[in-house]
Amino acid sequence: MSDPLRGTARYTADVTPKGPLHVAFLRADRAHGVLLGLDIAGAQDVAGVVDVLVAGDLGRLGNFPAFLRQPTIDGRPLIVPHRPVMATDRVRYVGELVAMVLAQTAAAAQDGVEALAPEYDDLPAIVGLDSARTGPDIHPEAPGNRAARVDLGDAGAVADAMNNAARVVETTIALPRVAPHPMEPMAAIAAFDPDRDLFDLWVPHQGIAEQRRDICAVLGVAPGAVRIHAERVGGAFGVRGAAYPETIALLAAARRTGRVLRWQASRSDGFATDYHGRGTRLTGRLALDSAHRFTAISVQINADLGAYVHPVGAHISVNNPLMTITGCYRIPAARAQFDLMFTNAVPMGPYRGAGRPDIALLVERLVDMAAIETGQDPLDLRRINAVGAADFPWRTPLGAEYDSGDYPALIDTARRAADWDGFAARANTDRAAGLLRGIGAALFVEVAGGGATPRDEVQLHIDSHNGTAHITLITASQSTGQDHAGLFCDMITARLGLPPTAVTLEQSAPDAMLEAAGSYASRSTTQIGSALYHACDALIARLIDDTAAAQGVPPDTLTGDVQAIRDNSGNIICTLAAALDRAASQGAFSISGKAPVRQTYPSGCHIAEVAIDPATGLCHVLRYLAVDDAGRVLSHHGVDGQLRGGIAQGIANALFEGHVFDASGQILSGSLMDYTLPRAQDMPPVHIITQDSPSPTNPLGAKGVGEAGTTGALAATTNAVADALRQAGATLPELPLTPARIWEAVNATEPKKPDE
Repeated sequence: MSDPLRGTARYTADVTPKGPLHVAFLRADRAHGVLLGLDIAGAQDVAGVVDVLVAGDLGRLGNFPAFLRQPTIDGRPLIVPHRPVMATDRVRYVGELVAMVLAQTAAAAQDGVEALAPEYDDLPAIVGLDSARTGPDIHPEAPGNRAARVDLGDAGAVADAMNNAARVVETTIALPRVAPHPMEPMAAIAAFDPDRDLFDLWVPHQGIAEQRRDICAVLGVAPGAVRIHAERVGGAFGVRGAAYPETIALLAAARRTGRVLRWQASRSDGFATDYHGRGTRLTGRLALDSAHRFTAISVQINADLGAYVHPVGAHISVNNPLMTITGCYRIPAARAQFDLMFTNAVPMGPYRGAGRPDIALLVERLVDMAAIETGQDPLDLRRINAVGAADFPWRTPLGAEYDSGDYPALIDTARRAADWDGFAARANTDRAAGLLRGIGAALFVEVAGGGATPRDEVQLHIDSHNGTAHITLITASQSTGQDHAGLFCDMITARLGLPPTAVTLEQSAPDAMLEAAGSYASRSTTQIGSALYHACDALIARLIDDTAAAQGVPPDTLTGDVQAIRDNSGNIICTLAAALDRAASQGAFSISGKAPVRQTYPSGCHIAEVAIDPATGLCHVLRYLAVDDAGRVLSHHGVDGQLRGGIAQGIANALFEGHVFDASGQILSGSLMDYTLPRAQDMPPVHIITQDSPSPTNPLGAKGVGEAGTTGALAATTNAVADALRQAGATLPELPLTPARIWEAVNATEPKKPDE
């Protein structure tokens, strides 16, 4: 059995094709420069090197696709500059591909790369959002380094509400770029069959559809020409969705050389060139009336897209925050403005939450600030403004329609379970010990689901094994740690009354051309699960028809349930399992199920408590509560695991993680020595409570849960730190809230001695 804990699981790096050439890449060592030339003679002389390829050797290639659904201010489409697979005349970020070396061994390929001699003429580097506004243009077609501007909402209504408000609170929050950092570094194996014009690719991914979309666009081939093979994926978090230049370079080179090519990235490669996440700056203003009701919100979001537009980088920067920009609250007027900017950095893509934690953090910081300004208990202020169960479906002023929920109930449960009202006593005890204890809440809602296709499709293939029916579930999704096999196979066995051994999952089948999207945006259970539900419906209908024919009765006189097929009197005709065995014995057949793409709106109320040592700035998360509404829960084990993993990443984003660049665009946090990932000892005890409100958008009643932990934890942890610092008269520093920054914030408030 494949078991990651025992080392028997098979990942892409474990695939061992016969006689491959190994590939290593020359990457740009500067953020911005003109590529004047490349001397490859030294590399060609290295023992074991077979070939050195540059951009011109790969043939004519197209552009990576990218999209933005919302209209821009000037009506001009999103600017999507051409992104070369390997640099031609200019490099635009550290790590961009310049050349590839093919060799008999991985060591020889790396030796060949080190023998290459590129020549550059340096150009000024655009590092960060401030530099993007004032520096030279990275792309001539994007003046001012702006890819798009979006302005949505009722500006007049927001201005009136702000002018007439009893109070207006305002804040700005910057989220640094972060490394999604899957456990498994990137790897790929590429082959090309010239007789069939067929590419084969082994690569860790989150679903065939997105990989195939990008590969076909750049290579200029039809979808049927690319087979993508699924192995285990050691984490994804959004970074394994879109294709990478490296994999497309391997495919193009495999077509040119006729050889199987193999590439394994290093951990340093991943830090520098795996698509980064976050990289946003958000400014918000929240208006309140004299009764402490929220009357308007205005948000400005600046997003650092990097040097090129990731296929969904612009979309997640606008769409995901836009859908929940009013949070869980009755806010009648809203305005959202977005600036999408180019910088000399690796393209920014989705990372667990993909814009959702960003907007939840901004809204929840504004609410906490409003509570301080008005002297209200933060949970009380949230509760009087929260959308209630009777209000659903709830339509926001910017057009999103929340499907179901009960936000006041989430608050009430969280208040009790976290002993919110007993916090003051705990804080007094810590104060006596010289510690600053803070508590922070996050009431949040996030958009989940969606996708690039109008529907998702699965296929059930039924055949007979020694007289017993066996079902193979074929999907286009890919598990990256969520246990799709357990969830989906359990759904089938429970619905049909079958033993667990009767069902297997074939995910991301390379030859399947199913209409479906991958595993992202917390969509797998609702979308694949709903398609599977309909496939089971169709299979049961087929079994009823077969049984009716065998009994010589009309099909509408029979019904099917988990136990059996029955007649109108409720008498058992046969079990579904027996009917399936009989059908399979007549020959293999397939049944499809499709589900239209729908969005859901999971929500939660999270509460974190922290203690800060003002002498060192060290911050410990002492306890954490998550009350979550993921709709009808199909797997409590799965929901628990998703929430805990997301909470760990949200806490880490708040306290530890953030890429650092120097003024030239060099990444200074490119290894585990320089980039802090959370350890087990950094995580608090986590108490999880599920409080369901089934979604009416799908037959399962389920909602997404993959991003919820991160969305809640980033805001709750940050609010808890802000609360602790407020007791010392200190203000919240920039994120991440490292010990050094917390220490500086605390000590900046201390009075100086006379001789200082």
